Amino acid sequence: MPGTRNTLIAAGAAVVLTAAALILLPSEENGPAAAPEPTAEERARATAERMAAADIVDVPVRFTVVNRNDSRLPCNSDGEEYTLNGHLTGPAGMLTDPDDDLAVTVYQHGQAAGEWFWRLDEPGFHHTEEMALLGRVSLTLDRLGYGAGDRPDGMSMCLGSQADMTAQVIERVREGDYTVEDSESGPDHPPAFDHVTLAGHHSGAQIAQITAYSFDGPGAPDALVLLGWSGTGLTDRANARFFGGLASCMQGGVPADAGAGPPGAEDTAPAGYAYVDVGRTSYTRANFHDPSTPVASLAAGLQDRTPCGDLGTQVEALSTDTRHLHGVEVPVLFAFADDDTRVADGADHVALFSGAPDTETVTVPDAGHYLVLEPGAADLRAALADWLEGQR
Repeated sequence: MPGTRNTLIAAGAAVVLTAAALILLPSEENGPAAAPEPTAEERARATAERMAAADIVDVPVRFTVVNRNDSRLPCNSDGEEYTLNGHLTGPAGMLTDPDDDLAVTVYQHGQAAGEWFWRLDEPGFHHTEEMALLGRVSLTLDRLGYGAGDRPDGMSMCLGSQADMTAQVIERVREGDYTVEDSESGPDHPPAFDHVTLAGHHSGAQIAQITAYSFDGPGAPDALVLLGWSGTGLTDRANARFFGGLASCMQGGVPADAGAGPPGAEDTAPAGYAYVDVGRTSYTRANFHDPSTPVASLAAGLQDRTPCGDLGTQVEALSTDTRHLHGVEVPVLFAFADDDTRVADGADHVALFSGAPDTETVTVPDAGHYLVLEPGAADLRAALADWLEGQR
């Protein structure tokens, strides 16, 4: 394959974890009790203060999209109009007084996550804040069925329609046709971007590649970043959890915000959602190299249920990908974790992108599936920022 490079990210994980352990150890056996954990509101406020001090713009945005499916993956969607909510984050000078050649990376979260995956309110692990410090502009969204966005019946969407809605977002990003919330520090109007990179993690990466081989013109990305995904190397652990979630979906699933146990008769919210990892322990062990870290604990409290339509079309998507990935004709950056319990055989997946003009692979040591939330994330971000600069 022309233009293929492989890079091993330097392992800073051991140093970071050792330092964290020393900080957490009391200086005396009977030292003062640990301070209470900050609330979600306090964490968000601290993040906003850090960004303001660093002259980073971080503003809510909204996109109006239609849940249709003109992708190459045949699957059903309801054809209705919905609103996707997210954030535009980047250096203030780039967004309030943009140049003619403005670039943005649109991020897609995977299953069981939401926009929060890229915006965890923990210093050093808020991906878009850290990318802004490296001079990059990011757009993050809750996909349909997740987080703060609309949550229709979970069977009313599919990976193909998620890819179509992604293409709609890319087109609107190029045109500046979306809504930016009024902000003293934000842009006066929605910026239009000349260069759009599409990045995704796990099923978000699968949606990103479906978008790339399905759409041409203004809805197509100029480059791809695929993190933690290999359709040729799904592990036994991943398959066991996938089919467990699918079994719940075959029984109708539950509302996205349902509590523990089956929904009551009075619950009229749309159903069709299921957990892939049931419980905090299962979730953290499946996604983190060290499930006992504070970051893993914080993420576990934010786990999202996955729409059953997304789960139900993933197997068909694997077959469709095999037939079409050679048609991806943009540069691709692949990122893998060397202790990923969900995906393996990354090189086999990379080999399917035979039509890409350039590919590069980075590997994060001592990291699990949630590689952007692991101690090696800083080195991953540095490699990503350098690669993005090279696409301009």
